[in-house]
This record gives sequence, C-alpha cells and structure tokens, in this order.
Amino acid sequence: MNWHYSYEKHLNYIKANELNKVIDFQKINENALLSPDLDDLVRLHKIIRQRKCRTILEFGVGYSTIIMADALKKNNEDWDKLPERPLVRNRFKFQLFSVDASEKWIEYTKKQLPDYLLQRVHFQYSAVQVGNFNGQLCHYYANLPDIVPDFIYIDGPDPKDVSGDINGLSFECEERTVTAADVLLMEPTLLPGTFILVDGRTNNARFLERNLLRNFRIKCDKESDVTSFELIEEPLGKLN
Repeated sequence: MNWHYSYEKHLNYIKANELNKVIDFQKINENALLSPDLDDLVRLHKIIRQRKCRTILEFGVGYSTIIMADALKKNNEDWDKLPERPLVRNRFKFQLFSVDASEKWIEYTKKQLPDYLLQRVHFQYSAVQVGNFNGQLCHYYANLPDIVPDFIYIDGPDPKDVSGDINGLSFECEERTVTAADVLLMEPTLLPGTFILVDGRTNNARFLERNLLRNFRIKCDKESDVTSFELIEEPLGKLN
C-alpha cells in the first residue's frame, strides 16, 4: 500500500488521538527500511482503546511499542476519571511488557519513546530457543515477564533469532516459518476476555488455532493479514 495514501486514510484518527505527537510520521517515512505499517499501528491503537486494555504483552519491539504505550496512557487517564473504579486484581495496570531477541532493536525503540511513555514500558531481552509442543516443532522465548496480560501482540521473533535444532531441524532454514508456542504455555492461566493479535505469521496463527484448548473466538482478516483470538468464557468472579 502507498504510504501517503495510508497516512491520508488514517489522518483523522491520527490527529484526533494526537499520534503525530508521539511519532514523527514524516521523518520515519523518509527511511523506507524503518517505515511502519500505518494500518497496523492504527488498528492496534483502536483495539486497545476500544477494549480498555490494562496489561499488554508484546513479542517484537518497534513503533508498535510506542503506539500501544500511548493507548495505555489514554486508557489510564480514562480510568482515573471514573467516579467509581471497579475493583480489579491487577498489579500492572496500564503497563506494557515488550520482549525481543534483539538488544539492538530494544535500544533503538527506547530512544524513540517520549520520556512520559517510557515509564510505562518494560523492555525485556530474551533468547529464543527451538522446542516442541506435543511433538511439534516450534520455539519459545527463554525468559518471559511474570504477568497475566489481557492483550497479547505477536510480531516476533525473527526466525533467524531462534537458536538450536531438533533432529537437525532448525529455523535457520529460510523456507521454515516461525512457530511461536509461548501463548500455548500461558494458555491455562489466561483470563476470560484475553485478546491475542497475530500480525501476519499465518502459519503460526494456524498452529495456535489447532492447539489452543479453550474457547477462543478466532477471526482471520486476510486483507489486513492479521488473525485475532478472543477468549470467550464467563468471568472468574468479581475481580475478573
């Protein structure tokens, strides 16, 4: 998609939410290598605002980190304005936890974040290791933040960041697609209402769809190349 067309398409939303104050879209567009997908960024911001998300886990840092931090800041401001706040068991309200296998990209993203957003973002470097899930080739981040998120964004890792092999099979093979299984490890403790968004990575999304055991509503948007998973279950109780 033409970058300028995409910008014009989302201009009203960008201005209404002052996203041009947190990202210099014109500057990053001058560097084609680093230019973000505006459709993806606006979609992320809308989902987080509409769902009133409080705790986010992101796999793969980037401009998405900045956009999600801004959405959480605005959710926090809305929360503070409530005359009566619901009682919620959550120690990490309006915090973003971003995991990446590249220390270089973590440092780059930190430098792009305005100071007032940096305080609500927790960056975590982690190696990625080949593994298996029920005998199926996949991979896991070695070190995850100890949280229970209500929104998970999967846009990492790069297959080249996955180390190791099983029976000679590795993700250094250029034809092999990423198959992140971290969500499957977390699934038993996810709370009803949890929303997962997979950016591209269609084979990974299908892998999750085949292996998730709980009642997820799954939607595949082929045009936008994203897949969403929403955990549809009765709340656990007053605090959920």
